[in-house]
Amino acid sequence: MGQQPNIELEISDLPRPRRKPGLPEGWTPGRPGELGGPEDMRWGAGFGTPGTDAGYAHSLAAQREIALAEDEHRANADLAIAAVAAARSSMFGRAPTKKDVDLALVLLGYDDAGVAAAASSALAKQRLEWFAAAGHHPEKLREFVSDLDPNLLKLTADEVRSRMAAGENLINR
Repeated sequence: MGQQPNIELEISDLPRPRRKPGLPEGWTPGRPGELGGPEDMRWGAGFGTPGTDAGYAHSLAAQREIALAEDEHRANADLAIAAVAAARSSMFGRAPTKKDVDLALVLLGYDDAGVAAAASSALAKQRLEWFAAAGHHPEKLREFVSDLDPNLLKLTADEVRSRMAAGENLINR
């Protein structure tokens, strides 16, 4: 805009040059647990396959009615069901669903419809050993889930039920 002839400008009214900001400095992750790239992701025992919203499996497991063995605690059962359901869902890269919990219930023997009574009672006794104090010893659950055959977790609940009904021992521990 041009200057009006009746207004005189002082030196302080004239535009001044401004400093331009420099280039930003590079950033690197510095906090513990922060990943800078795929090469920083740890693999191996105890790390598993991370999945989205794995904690939702706890809600789904708590909503189901299950028959507990004698001396078995509901909290331990829910943790085991949620761990298997979360492991299955993470293999597919999604959050846990009802179908994941269904598979966990059949695999762990909480849903024993169509399975021989002897196999079901044997599985109930084994669960007491596998998941005793699971809330206090989460490494037991991690170890249990890491020992499961990944191909087994890709099956549907009905496929697992039919294999168990045929007398196949699916959990080798």
